[in-house]
Amino acid sequence: MTLGRNVCNSSRFRRALLALATAAVATLALVARADAFVYWANFNTGTIARANLDGSDVNQSFIGGASDPVGLTVDGSHVYWASFNINRIGRADLDGSGVEQSFITGSTQIRGVAVDGAHIYWTNPFANTIGRANLDGSGVDHEFIIGTGGATDVAVDGANVYWANNLTNSIGRANLDGSGVDNDFITGISGPVAPVAIVVDDAHIYWTATGSNRIGRANLDGSGVDQSFISGASGPLQVAVDAVHLYWTNNATGTIGRANLDGTGIDQSFISGASGPSGIAVDGPTVAELIGEVEELGLPHGIERSLLAKLGGAQRKLDAGRLAGACGKLGAFANQARAQTGMRIDAAEAAELIGQVGAVRASVGCA
Repeated sequence: MTLGRNVCNSSRFRRALLALATAAVATLALVARADAFVYWANFNTGTIARANLDGSDVNQSFIGGASDPVGLTVDGSHVYWASFNINRIGRADLDGSGVEQSFITGSTQIRGVAVDGAHIYWTNPFANTIGRANLDGSGVDHEFIIGTGGATDVAVDGANVYWANNLTNSIGRANLDGSGVDNDFITGISGPVAPVAIVVDDAHIYWTATGSNRIGRANLDGSGVDQSFISGASGPLQVAVDAVHLYWTNNATGTIGRANLDGTGIDQSFISGASGPSGIAVDGPTVAELIGEVEELGLPHGIERSLLAKLGGAQRKLDAGRLAGACGKLGAFANQARAQTGMRIDAAEAAELIGQVGAVRASVGCA
């Protein structure tokens, strides 16, 4: 008994227990993130559907009760959708619970939605505006950006807001605070290839051209425009992207299409059985998110530089379609984090990094 009290009163022992408990909690939280899914909106049945990233375990009625869902986005906590004809945005927890069909209201025929770490954004195509609100639904501003060319969809990254101008056949862009509006950031998207939906990753902008059954792509700086990056779709209405694949909704055939990020491996019927699929999102963790995690930890410069070099190499190999090489780089990252646990990297922080890279490996398909 005395020995037990002495051990429990040891500050060293308490710190060790705290570190282990914190590491365990962080690891458990990040293991949950390894479950990654593709979601889509079934316009005809008013449901939000879900499947595993490999296309298995399809649930066409994962969330019910939506009304004309046409846009879809997802973050680390929620899935969001636009209900076009009743002018509202719905929201639910990632497990399908906590459904709020009227999370944001008062807009005019919302078409597309996007989300970042602080805000949710949406398009009002008939009002030629883009709205914005805080993630808790407060601070609603239906005219965050005005004067768009019939913006039908919106996307966001760490620096900019982007939108598809369906009426003016262009891609618009602005700063995250709504300043610096450029409705002609990418032009020349004319005729039947007018953009309908848009998504961005850390290298490219992608858009759907429903009238020509194509998906276009350009570099983030607006250069390298390819109007026919993906051809042969069937009424593609929305597009989503993760670390290794591009996904789109084939509204005319009730299917979800998928391709590798370099445009190869096109599968127009990756998932079938949808009913008027009109929105799509994917929540797989990305290398870019892991890079952000490393940069936020304030690690010693040499350790941070070495970890970031491995992640940068992994992303380059993913972009080139070299999965085995990417998995090797991600594994080396995990090994370094393990080796430095409790030394140059705090135990809890190391557990977070190891859990996060495990989630990324699972998402991209590493063995």
